[in-house]
Amino acid sequence: MSLFRPPPRRLFRPKRLLTPILLLYLILALAYGVANPLFEAPDEQWHYFTVQTVKETRRLPVVTDPIDEWTRQEAAQPPLYYVLGALLTAPIDTDDAREVVWPNPFVRLGDPSAPTNVNAFVHGPWEEWPWEGYALAAHLLRVFSTLLGLGTLLCIYGSGRVLWPAQPACALLATAMTAFLPQFLFLNSAVSNDPLIVFLSAAAIWQLLSLWQRGRRVNALPRWRLLLLGITIGLAILAKTAGLLLLAYAGLVFLIFSWLYRGAFFAATRVLFLYVGLPAAALGGWLLWRNWSLYRDPTAANQFVMIAGGDRNYTLLQVLGESGGLWTSTFAVFGWFNVRAPDWVYLLWNALLVLALVGALYGLRRSRWMAAHPTVERSTVRLPPKQARRLLMLLLAGWIVLVYGGLVTFMLRTPAAQGRLLFPALVPLALGLAYGLHHFPGRWLAVVAPAVALLTACAGLATILSTYAPPPTGHEMAIPPSAERVEAALGQGVELVAGELKTASAQPGDVVWLTLYWRSRDLHVGGSLTAREATPEVVFEIYAPEAQASEALIVVGKLHSYHGGGLYPATLWPEEAIVVSRVGVRLEEEIRAPTPAWVQVGLAGRPERVTLGAIMIDSPP
Repeated sequence: MSLFRPPPRRLFRPKRLLTPILLLYLILALAYGVANPLFEAPDEQWHYFTVQTVKETRRLPVVTDPIDEWTRQEAAQPPLYYVLGALLTAPIDTDDAREVVWPNPFVRLGDPSAPTNVNAFVHGPWEEWPWEGYALAAHLLRVFSTLLGLGTLLCIYGSGRVLWPAQPACALLATAMTAFLPQFLFLNSAVSNDPLIVFLSAAAIWQLLSLWQRGRRVNALPRWRLLLLGITIGLAILAKTAGLLLLAYAGLVFLIFSWLYRGAFFAATRVLFLYVGLPAAALGGWLLWRNWSLYRDPTAANQFVMIAGGDRNYTLLQVLGESGGLWTSTFAVFGWFNVRAPDWVYLLWNALLVLALVGALYGLRRSRWMAAHPTVERSTVRLPPKQARRLLMLLLAGWIVLVYGGLVTFMLRTPAAQGRLLFPALVPLALGLAYGLHHFPGRWLAVVAPAVALLTACAGLATILSTYAPPPTGHEMAIPPSAERVEAALGQGVELVAGELKTASAQPGDVVWLTLYWRSRDLHVGGSLTAREATPEVVFEIYAPEAQASEALIVVGKLHSYHGGGLYPATLWPEEAIVVSRVGVRLEEEIRAPTPAWVQVGLAGRPERVTLGAIMIDSPP
């Protein structure tokens, strides 16, 4: 017997496998939330401060003039997430959050090639365990996102059981592949309204599938189920603009549903209006009017475009040119789009998708999309069961197309090539992936794929931990003999004890690596605003002759940063401890080569400079 053919019910208990999958997801998502420093996820600080603004003012957020830099475009978002977040964090004192949060002015957003300054914020003792103040509130909101992700997984599993009642392994496979997707874990470990809209969209699709599979005319469907669907869609409208797409999609599904089961069209329309449309409009309709009154746009999308710098007027071809970033960020891109997972993570996920496509084609050829179909009177159905199942497949694919089309429309006006914005379509995406993996010849892939996904999830966690790990500290004994002793006081209480140039030769555009050993004296002032103003800024400069045989030097590489590559400002150092900092300085692309070059280091605004050594810049091949 094949491993994934349903064995006798007494031996196969799907919930026994579902529980470990969900537990593993919870462990990984919580670990992502702890490992990733606060606000090192796209827009996270704006989501958090929008929640805090609602908590402080007890009013719905609104875009102000001038723009509030703590909330920005999130103030134009539908308010459900922020109201729930405000209620959740209400008992926590977060009054000093705006004074304590420390942005990194040198951050390289959206640039995964940058060797330093990947952190958008400076993280100090005020964010460490045991959490207090805004750190506690933010982590509580992250746990809320994790629980919403758990709800999404349950909806995916429920949808799979509806489609494949005799093949619970296929539903489990869809759940596991989603639970171990690194980007899903990253999203559901951050402060964001995306987990809420993803969960509500998954819940609505699950309900639509359940209603479809009941095999009844619209008039015969349980009213309470229709009412629950209407409430879910209304809440989705209050969660994010994608909720409007969900309302349009539900209308299309029921229109086809009514035609398929030969129902009385006008009677069915009346039932749907009363039990689906009216509740959805009652919950979310007022928001459209509010947006029109405030912004002259019922979706408030014009506020996002305005704050992002105005309508970029892209063509469809230009938008499609951004598909590479959209594709990779669907699997694993962390930080502010500047932290990539190892290349093999993307290779494995792409390979799984290709194999799943092969398996899907193989399964469709054998017409085994679903193990069961509704039992209805033949005279009440316009299509035979096989064609009805294919119609359902097209409808599920239609939700993916609708979500992608909405994103493309938005991308025509403003940058938004982010894979997480496709996650409202996770149910059909996960089900399609599971179907292909499950029907791949030999069935071995359905066993291997979840293990591979789990491996990539662990790799994503390791990437985040290594990226934001602060430089190590030690004592004099930590300095190796290979490092050149400098013992140079550069001012502002900072002393360069030793340095080691790790790169002997490089080509234009390459990164020159250095390891530096620092020490502070009478500098420790903590993480207050005073500390920020007093924090030394380190400058690395690489000089080369302006021309052959010329004594004039020009800068061919420069880095201006806080110490520790931006991760560890000097005002946070332990007194008298040696701080070991590995830093990369990128050379300019256009350099006359071959030529020697010299690396110097000093503090911004100070005349003292130390030459760490020379490198050879070679001509590119």
